[in-house]
Amino acid sequence: MDTTNPNAATENEEKLSYFQKVWRYRRYLVIEPFFFFYVMASVFNIIAMLSFPLEKACSVNLGYSREVCSTTLDKSVYDINCDAFNFENVTDYSATEAEKVATDISPGFNFTVCKAEVGAQKLAANVSGKRAPIAAIFPLIVMLFAGGWSDRYNKRKACMVFPLIGESLMFLCLLVSAIFFDKIPMEFGAYSEAIVPALFGGNTLCLMAIDSYITISTPEPDRVFRFGIFGMFANMLPFIGQPISGVLFNFLGYRWSFTMAFSFNIIALLYVIFIIKELKPSTMTNDDANGKAVTAGGTENPAYEVTQLEDLPTAPRPSNGTGTDTVDATASHEKRNVFKDFFDPSLVVDYVKFPLKKRPNRGRMLLIFLIMAYMFTVGPSLGENDFWNRFAFKKLNWNGNDYSVYSTFIAALALAGTFFGTAILSKLLKLSDALVGFVSSVTTALSRVLFAFASDTTTFYAGGVADSFVSLRAIAIKTIGSSIVDEEELSKMFSIFSICQPLAQLIFVPIYSDIYEKTVDSFPGAIFLFSEVFAIPNIIVFIICYIVVRRRKSQMKADGAAKTENGHNQTARNGNTAIANGDSEITSL
Repeated sequence: MDTTNPNAATENEEKLSYFQKVWRYRRYLVIEPFFFFYVMASVFNIIAMLSFPLEKACSVNLGYSREVCSTTLDKSVYDINCDAFNFENVTDYSATEAEKVATDISPGFNFTVCKAEVGAQKLAANVSGKRAPIAAIFPLIVMLFAGGWSDRYNKRKACMVFPLIGESLMFLCLLVSAIFFDKIPMEFGAYSEAIVPALFGGNTLCLMAIDSYITISTPEPDRVFRFGIFGMFANMLPFIGQPISGVLFNFLGYRWSFTMAFSFNIIALLYVIFIIKELKPSTMTNDDANGKAVTAGGTENPAYEVTQLEDLPTAPRPSNGTGTDTVDATASHEKRNVFKDFFDPSLVVDYVKFPLKKRPNRGRMLLIFLIMAYMFTVGPSLGENDFWNRFAFKKLNWNGNDYSVYSTFIAALALAGTFFGTAILSKLLKLSDALVGFVSSVTTALSRVLFAFASDTTTFYAGGVADSFVSLRAIAIKTIGSSIVDEEELSKMFSIFSICQPLAQLIFVPIYSDIYEKTVDSFPGAIFLFSEVFAIPNIIVFIICYIVVRRRKSQMKADGAAKTENGHNQTARNGNTAIANGDSEITSL
């Protein structure tokens, strides 16, 4: 490309169609292969992972027969309706001697299945509530330091490798639990599933590393489109795996399902280690000392040109003025204490000070409200996460295949709702970000009412349709926040939002688990009504944001008009040579 004529380059870029741009940007797609195997390890096995703790609790912990426990996962085989039975006064759900060997021809088989289902779900919910705080504390600690450490030393691969190690060990634990199905209790796999990945940062650390790597490996004019490609790729993955996850589980069983997932993570790990190259910081040169900027020259994609990575600098990043954002070239040769550098207390202090910093136009108040709204967005979502399939199994008599179809339907609706909200409501109809978030909050509140009282498949699907704008709240919150903070503070703001996720998991998941455990035999939809408590504050926050942002824009427009008018008046005064002393005629202003 002729770099001497930027106008010609821009014209050629504009002539490219969307798919031509995608084909041209194929050289950027070095992250996607690893992310495919990382995500699909769980997506392909979603039904196996959801069913495993329930069947384990039923068979091993409570002692029911394998036929009873397998029936709890698909009651439609025998057309069992558990609404006819009441277990509110039951305190011990362990199997009796007769129930330990019960079959479909045994007396009271339907009652036994329903009793086993309630007992298994109560036990699983109890473990979910206990493991959540433990699993949340480790990513919270890691995220407090990892972001600053990664930026300071330009280390991204480590933040991708560690979550993959955690996922691999997690599936290895599940595989061991599946091999010794009748000997190892449910708690081993359930705690391993949550805590082992958390010890290594989990998906929160992985996504932070991916976002950072994409940013520094992509030229600034191409970043929006590059992130768009990755976002579409990530949203399309469930369409590949979820429709067949139930079929794969029925065909492979637990052992081979977890073996496949373990293999996928090993492939992703090898890809990151040997294919993705670390982008090293630029070294100080004489030109740098003279104030000249370091550029990547004609390199279009340093992440793809792996044979030349050692010679390429990273994209420059703004400094916070403290001198701690990047490592000085002379210091890079000094022996550093990695543990001390990673757990630098100054990184935590910066996070604490960030939302409390005074900002113009009530920016500090808005930012605190937005952080609160984000907590109230991700908190209920994390709290409900473990109970969608359990509610469907218990209340709607679904099986794994039914739930995989519903999951695919919901993913499609979320993708369509996100496109409609961003392309139609925001771009075409010019709705403000606050109004888009308001629409998302209202529709989500409506959906929770439908979910709570759903007693049939139609009502449950209607709730899914109403919840199609669920992704827009987080988008609106981050977009409004980006307009409040300075450009050099954007990465810190997004890190704050990332920290909110494990913090919300620490708070919300135990509460939701306790509610479900206490209401599963009477009103399992109570958790969805509980989410309404947090939907209302979100609505209020977006209303406040709409009012404040609108006033700020009106004030800025008025200030701009006044400045323009003053400029015109000043020009007229300077050009009026007939007036001997124009400066004294202030009444004309």
